[in-house]
Amino acid sequence: MWSEFYRPRKIEQMIGNEDGRLNVVKWLSGWVVGSRPLFLIGPPGVGKTSLVHVLARQFDYDLVELNASDTRNREELERMILPMLTNTSILGKRLLLFLDEIDGISGREDTGGIESIVNLMKEPTIPVIMAANKRDAKFKELTKVSKVIEFDPVPPRLLMLFLEQVIKKEKKIKKLDPEEKISIVNNSHGDIRSLLNIAQSKYAGYDVTTQDNFEIDIADAINGFFSSDAPQKARDFLSSADASYQDPRFGMSPEERRKDKLNALYSSTMSYSSRLDIASLSSILDILSKADIIVGRVGENRQWSLLKYIDNIIAYGLFPTTHNKGIKYNQYSMSWPVMGPIFSRGRSMKGLLSEMADITHTSKSVFGAEYFPYLIQIMIDSKMDPREFAELSNLDEKSGEVIAKEIDRIKKKGTRHR
Repeated sequence: MWSEFYRPRKIEQMIGNEDGRLNVVKWLSGWVVGSRPLFLIGPPGVGKTSLVHVLARQFDYDLVELNASDTRNREELERMILPMLTNTSILGKRLLLFLDEIDGISGREDTGGIESIVNLMKEPTIPVIMAANKRDAKFKELTKVSKVIEFDPVPPRLLMLFLEQVIKKEKKIKKLDPEEKISIVNNSHGDIRSLLNIAQSKYAGYDVTTQDNFEIDIADAINGFFSSDAPQKARDFLSSADASYQDPRFGMSPEERRKDKLNALYSSTMSYSSRLDIASLSSILDILSKADIIVGRVGENRQWSLLKYIDNIIAYGLFPTTHNKGIKYNQYSMSWPVMGPIFSRGRSMKGLLSEMADITHTSKSVFGAEYFPYLIQIMIDSKMDPREFAELSNLDEKSGEVIAKEIDRIKKKGTRHR
């Protein structure tokens, strides 16, 4: 693979993010015990991982690389990291710890993964570099104890110069015309690895740069997909969607989830599932689950170029089952009459659960799932006034109203069951 063959071996061979790379070199050259760890944030393919490997080689460090998405909770992280903070390299060299894909650590409070890293990074005894693909609210405390350096997508002019350099070295391959080069650069979106993968695919005879990506809203693309009269047209709608295949291990904002192709296909077919026979539903879920597995493996191995094949897998796999079924885009896998009350209840419960989690020294998810049902039942059995309970517990005034509604909901549910 060209992405490996042309991986830089020296810092001066890297392209883009010159200021960021200079700051990283200054940080490592001036590192002393207790120095803050380094936190690199930037999209895939801009050189974060390559820079760490090059630094370890040029500064003569023994590099220990851990994929943080594989060690998500407190116990696993501490088991892996603590020994390195107290030992030296088996070869007598200095250790450099690299925690890649911090995005993959669960943001849930009850796993303690992020909190554990924050505590471990307060006074590190060896240089530590962390990397993530994007900023996230769950990193708020981690950024406070780290030196944050952000990497940007590589500018098109630098990608073009790099592509020209690669073409000169690959003397035995056919030449590309200017339009083909521009297409390769534009379709890489600032990602060096993607640039090399697209260029190599082009030389191998696969035309992966002619489609117009990122043009159609996800809703229009999914509707077009299900109304197409041929699998090729269905695939073109997926390829043109303003959406992508995302790995949920790294977390998603509501907008990112909306623009996740797999999620959109799943929610649309499931909202229509009552009108599909069992065999069709089984076939649809089988195709989507296989695609989901591929997305996960691509993310784990960082083989981003393979994502382009998923449109074909889904289009040709789903077409026989979903063609002419009248399926329409739906953002949620349940109908609105079902989802509406769930959303409304969630918004009203958010503040109450946050307050109760602080009082009980646990997380919102644990309190809501494990403690709250018992609290409601106790209040029902003892005929306790929820507003009085809220006042005695120093809760927000609205919390008493929320508890009262929950009590009414449980009582009505019990009446229906009887």
